[in-house]
Amino acid sequence: MATFSIKSFGGINPKSPPRYLDDDQAQVAENCPIFTGSLKSLESPSAPVLTLTKTSVPKTIYRFGQDTTQEDRYWFHWDTEVDVCRSQIAGDASEWTFFTDGVKPKATYNALALTLSGGSYVPSGAYPIAWRPLGLTAPTIAPTAVVGTLPPGSPDSITDDRVYAWTWVNKESGFEFESAPSPASTAVTAKHNQPVTVSMSPTSPGGEYIATHKRLYRSVAGTYLLVAEVSAATTSVTDSTLPENLGEPIPSINWSEPPDQMVGLINLPNGLMAGFKGRDIYFCDPYHPHAWPVDYIQTVDYPVVGLGRMDTTLAVLTKGTPYFIQGVHPDSMAVVKGDIEQACVSKRSIVSSGGAVLYASPDGLVMLSPGGSKIITEFMFTRRQWNDLFKPESIHAYQHDMKYVAFYDTGSKQGGFIFDMTTGKFVTHTIYATCGYSDIQKDELFIAYANRELRKWMFSPSLLSYTWRSKIFSMPKHMGFSCAQLEAEAYPMTVKIYAEGTVVHTQTVTSRMPFRLPAIKGRDWEFQIEGNKEVFAFHLAQLMSELSDV
Repeated sequence: MATFSIKSFGGINPKSPPRYLDDDQAQVAENCPIFTGSLKSLESPSAPVLTLTKTSVPKTIYRFGQDTTQEDRYWFHWDTEVDVCRSQIAGDASEWTFFTDGVKPKATYNALALTLSGGSYVPSGAYPIAWRPLGLTAPTIAPTAVVGTLPPGSPDSITDDRVYAWTWVNKESGFEFESAPSPASTAVTAKHNQPVTVSMSPTSPGGEYIATHKRLYRSVAGTYLLVAEVSAATTSVTDSTLPENLGEPIPSINWSEPPDQMVGLINLPNGLMAGFKGRDIYFCDPYHPHAWPVDYIQTVDYPVVGLGRMDTTLAVLTKGTPYFIQGVHPDSMAVVKGDIEQACVSKRSIVSSGGAVLYASPDGLVMLSPGGSKIITEFMFTRRQWNDLFKPESIHAYQHDMKYVAFYDTGSKQGGFIFDMTTGKFVTHTIYATCGYSDIQKDELFIAYANRELRKWMFSPSLLSYTWRSKIFSMPKHMGFSCAQLEAEAYPMTVKIYAEGTVVHTQTVTSRMPFRLPAIKGRDWEFQIEGNKEVFAFHLAQLMSELSDV
């Protein structure tokens, strides 16, 4: 006699014909996170945490004020793709935060980002309120040096040739920006005790840039050493400092501000950040997030789409082959071409999690890891199925509890899917959000809707209704099944029985007791379970006595 007994439930695998699926695999697995084996329902998102203030549809959200536990306040939000990084500045008490929006890389901190007119704070304000450019433009005007008169009675002393340069400095809320130096002055010759008046102008770098100080440097043996630090409004300094009393060497001789239109900002270990523009990948100087030396630039063959990280390795996802950039300091980085030729079609699909990087390609979901690169959905979807079902260029995704939680918009359908990185199971869901933010501190995934409501993913006593449809069980000949049994945590649940692709019976199951089926024969049988209760097993048998043995 024939009996079907399903005691563990799996995800979908559309690439395999329904009759070739494993017994626990599904044709449809929607709103059911089956990653522990039982069939259960996806929890609804929470009630709104807040409604975001900006009136446009959100595309990026980020929870500022990460040292607080209040999840309903200080949400940065934009209607464009923005990449956000918290600072790695020692002793930072102001939560300096940096972001790239495709215009000019920016920096902000608590007082700038949150203070509205009148000095008030509003939890759901249109944050960030204000920012600074991430970087400080170098002075464009060389200083002028005029040698003064020796003081009366000064003994003869050694003369030297002097060249001067100066920098802008902005000291703000515990963080110090320093620019690259100005063009060098014309060389002058002076005795060691002979004063030299050095003029520096203008008094402000202009535009969006802000400076609080200037620093004057003098060349000694091919190195600029600090002469003095003065206020930004100071336009001249008289230098009579002996060489042995000069200060530290200039740190910013090779620094540059990050380029306009740089995007993809990402934090790396050892105080590094990276970003990209075109085919070029930029790195900041370690623990100097405003300094992006051109000597650190790496270039790859294809235009860059986005960046991910694996430990100390930067994954560079392009319109062609992925690349890995490895090293602990940007002056000695090595570029390695990836071991898979799969383009990234959506920057927002890139997720770094568990020492791996996942992203959407034209052929499926790709995983890059130290153990090798592969299309992890290769055996689940054909290229056409992947593109028709999910439109991969529309995918945006977030990591949560070792799961890749994705949303898509094909133009005719909006929804999402979940790939479990531990079990390799894949299910779909009916929720659509326009953006999300994985909050590691709170271990929550926050999602935002087109109506600007911010909610928590899977955080509600309300359960979504799910659908799980089995494989096609193909019999060697026409036969009938007389009874079935659904083992669930609670009831009611709905079971549909299919023969030859047609629903032949629909049962509202109210208990664990077996139920009768109509006298119908067929070769191809399948079943579908609908509801929101946890299910542990389903049995289909020809005789009632057979159910006592499963």
